[in-house]
Amino acid sequence: MSATSAGVSAATNAATPAWGRRERWAWGALLLLALLLRVWDLGSRAFHHDESIHGWFSHQLAFQGTYVYDPIYHGPVQYYMVASAFRLLGDSDLSARLPAALGGVGLVAMAMLLRARFGRRAAFASGVLLAISPNLLYYTRFCREDAWSLLGTFGLFLWLDRWWTTRRVADLALSAVWGAVAFASKENFYVLGALMAPAVVAAIWEPGRGFPLVPKLRALLDLLERHGAAIAGAILLFFTLSEVAYTLFLVHPESGNPVFQAISYWWGQHKVERVGGPKTYYLPRILQYEFAIVLPALVWIGLRFRRFSAAERFVSALAVSSVAMYAWLGEKTPWLIVHQVFPFVPLAGAAWAALSSSRRRALALAAPAFAATLLSALSLSFWNPLLSPAHPRAESVVFTQTSPEVMPVVAEILRAGERGESPAAAVSGEAVWPLSWYLRGLPVLWALPSSGTRPPVVVVDEGKVEEAKKLVGGDYEAETIPLRSWWLPEVSLSPLRPSPGELLSYLFTRRPWSPVGAQNVVVLRRPDGERPSR
Repeated sequence: MSATSAGVSAATNAATPAWGRRERWAWGALLLLALLLRVWDLGSRAFHHDESIHGWFSHQLAFQGTYVYDPIYHGPVQYYMVASAFRLLGDSDLSARLPAALGGVGLVAMAMLLRARFGRRAAFASGVLLAISPNLLYYTRFCREDAWSLLGTFGLFLWLDRWWTTRRVADLALSAVWGAVAFASKENFYVLGALMAPAVVAAIWEPGRGFPLVPKLRALLDLLERHGAAIAGAILLFFTLSEVAYTLFLVHPESGNPVFQAISYWWGQHKVERVGGPKTYYLPRILQYEFAIVLPALVWIGLRFRRFSAAERFVSALAVSSVAMYAWLGEKTPWLIVHQVFPFVPLAGAAWAALSSSRRRALALAAPAFAATLLSALSLSFWNPLLSPAHPRAESVVFTQTSPEVMPVVAEILRAGERGESPAAAVSGEAVWPLSWYLRGLPVLWALPSSGTRPPVVVVDEGKVEEAKKLVGGDYEAETIPLRSWWLPEVSLSPLRPSPGELLSYLFTRRPWSPVGAQNVVVLRRPDGERPSR
C-alpha cells in the first residue's frame, strides 16, 4: 500500500464511528425485526397477477433452463434469485417471495454503511425507517424486482462513496457489481441515469461560490489521471456482469444490448399512459404512508441545505427530483413509490437523529411518528392486504390484487387433479394469470373446452359463459367471483369527496369511502364435482 493510500485509509477509519456493544445489539435486534416482518406469513396471500408471471418464468428457468429478456417483465436478476430459491427450497408462493424478503433485510443491513457519512444515530434511524416503511415492507414481501433494484442502487452509491473516501479499488469494484445488479433488475435504472443530472449539479454547487467549474474540472482530470485504470476496470466489470446477466450467461447474445429495447418499450408506455393517473397520484399515498421519511427529510433539506456536504446535496437533489420525475412519467403504479421514497431515507435518518438528541423531543415527536408508521406497515402487510368487494377495508397502495375468492377455486382444481381428473379444469381468458402459476403441472386446458369435454371446473370470462355452456352442457352450475380487485378512491371538490368524516374514518379504520371494483370471472362446475369449502 502506498503512503497516500495508507493515509487515506487511516483518515477514513478515524472518521468512521467506532462500534460499541449497545450499538451492535441494537442493530442485531433491528435486523431480526426486519427479518420477522418480512418472512412472517409470507406465503398466505394470493399471488398478484405480476407475481404469477414472475413465478412462472422463474420456474421455467429453474427446471427447464430457459429465459429470454423481455422489458415487459423487467430484468433478469429477480429470475435468477427466485429460480435459485426454487432449486433449493422447492417451488411455492413462500419460496418465490423469500428472495425479495431477504433483499429487504439486506437494505436494512446496508444502512450500517451510512455511519461514516451521517453518523451512528442517523444510520440507525435510517435502518429503522427502512425496516418499518409501509411500502418498503409491503413490496419486499412481493415476488417483484423492486427489492433488487433498490439493493443495487443503494450498494452502487454506498460503495462509490466509500471509494471516494478510501480510493480502494475493492470499493470501486463493489460499486460496479451493485450497479450491475441495479441495471439488470429494473428499467428505471435509465430514470436514475436521468436524475444524475440535477443531483450532480447540486453536488457541484457550493454555498457562496456558486459553480466553481474550473477547479472542479481540474479535480476531475486529476482524478482520471490518478485512478483512470481503476475506473476503466470498474466500467468493464459493470458491463461484463450486465452482459452475462441479460444473455443468460451468453446463451442469448441477442439480449446483450438491452438499452434500446428497454427504453423504446417503456417510453412507449409513458406516452400511452397504459396505467395512467393524475400528476398528483403519488403525493397523497406518500403522505399517507411515508410521512416519517419524507416530511422530516424535507424539513432537514430546507433548514440545512447551505450547510450540506456535496454528498448530502447530491442525495437531496436526487430525492426531490425523483418525486418530480415520477409525477411526470405516464406510468402510475404504487410500487414505484419505493423508488421515490428511498433517496429521502438518509436525510430523514439525519433529521430524526438530530431531533432525538433531546429525550423530551424524542418522546414528543419521534415515538408517535415511528409508532404510527409501524401501525400503517402492519395494516398494509398483515391486517388489510386482501382486496375484494366483499372485504370492508382497503389500502390505497394495494393495486389490482388477486381476490381471496380465487383460492378456494384453486384448491378445488388441485383436488380434482389429485383424483386423477384429466383435464382437471379448463381455463380461458383473464384467469389464465394467476392460475397458470397455481395449476402448473396439472392437466389443464388453457382454452375453452372442446365439445363433449366435461372437466370438473371451467373458469371463463363473463362474456364467454353461454359459449362455454354450449360446449360442456347446460347442466353446469355457474358462480361469479371477483378475479382481481382494486380501489380507486373517488376524489372531487363538488361534491366534496372524501368528506372530512370519510377521510378520518378511512385513516383510522381503512374503510373505503368509494366502492371497491373488480374484474369478475365465472366458475362453471360439473354437477357431480366438488364444491369448494368456504
